[in-house]
Amino acid sequence: MTVTAAPIVRRRLVVHIHGYQLTAPDRFHRRFSRDLSTFGETWSASTETGAPEILPRQAHWQAEAGGPDWRTRTDYRIIRLDDLIAQGHRKPLPGRILLGIRGLFDFLLDRAILGYFRYGWRYAIFTIAPLAMMLASVLAGLFAARWSSGSIGPWFGSLVGIAVFVAGIAFFSKKFYLFILLEDWAFASILARRLEPELAARLDEGSREVRAAIEGGTFDEVLLIGHSLGAVMILHFAEMLLGGLPPETASAPSPTRIALLTIGSSVLKIGLHSAAEPLRRATAAVTSSPRIVWADYWSQHDVMNFPYVDPAVAMGITPLHPPISRKAIFRQMISAEALRAVRFDFFRKHNQFFHAATRRSGYDYFMFTCGPFYGADLARSPHGAMDWLDDRGALTGNAPQHGA
Repeated sequence: MTVTAAPIVRRRLVVHIHGYQLTAPDRFHRRFSRDLSTFGETWSASTETGAPEILPRQAHWQAEAGGPDWRTRTDYRIIRLDDLIAQGHRKPLPGRILLGIRGLFDFLLDRAILGYFRYGWRYAIFTIAPLAMMLASVLAGLFAARWSSGSIGPWFGSLVGIAVFVAGIAFFSKKFYLFILLEDWAFASILARRLEPELAARLDEGSREVRAAIEGGTFDEVLLIGHSLGAVMILHFAEMLLGGLPPETASAPSPTRIALLTIGSSVLKIGLHSAAEPLRRATAAVTSSPRIVWADYWSQHDVMNFPYVDPAVAMGITPLHPPISRKAIFRQMISAEALRAVRFDFFRKHNQFFHAATRRSGYDYFMFTCGPFYGADLARSPHGAMDWLDDRGALTGNAPQHGA
């Protein structure tokens, strides 16, 4: 890809899509602001987060970071999913559970589950975990009913069994997010086949806005980020974006570079399903385009991704421009004490991909979103930006002199 040489990124547009999480935009903004301050402390940079503007389909705000000899301004946008997820939460609980079970079995009875065992056995275990939780609750209820029936009679014993079953379901939901997991599988079952009309409209609207920004030459870099199931949606977003861009030529290069970042990705959760042709088509479009660089970050600390796997190849695609596969090592990003504190909180570890690192490390979400370096350069560097900023936060002689 031909680009205009530039020492650093001065203006960046970020589009972030998160996974199946009921996180309101104002809460996401508060967390972003707090974590950007932590990024500044870690990398000796000044930081500032602007006020959010929350719209029906998006939320966005400005952010700045800088060192002695660089300053980067970021237009940060999220495609809202919280209201769509909330619609599911408002449905009656029995219906939500039944939809979740049906969604889960859609994958368990498909070739997808075999792919999970092939490419990430821990993800396969994670997939059957909701079924194990429900089965454990049923068995506990049956045991309690049988054990108590001898002393209080079968009718009251049945009530005891039902109470134990309900208590088990409540325990697993509170401790291990059973209801959320089931709703996630219901959402995934639909996403494997199609984009719901409102979701498709949001992605299309966002991609058209980004396309206009690229054509206007406003930004040095456009960075598209998808976390968890958001990685699936960001690939669809990228396909829409690329489909509307004019061809780039050597005589008329675009001043804006485009990078795609998937983190803690659930691309293969969907992409291995036999019905997921729309996602495979989007992935093929992204990996055949020279205009976009895709980096996929995974971690062995996270059970909800697929380590060491090229998602395009696993889906049966021969990529012309393969994704750059990188390992995010959480123990290098945060203290051992902090990592131990969340060792059994699988969702918190899964979300570490977009939280601030308290130590300089090869992967840093806020270096990608608010730092001075191009996403492609960061992804291609085995150590990220660690050799590119000194203790004062100034650029070193090792820093890339232009976009690769």
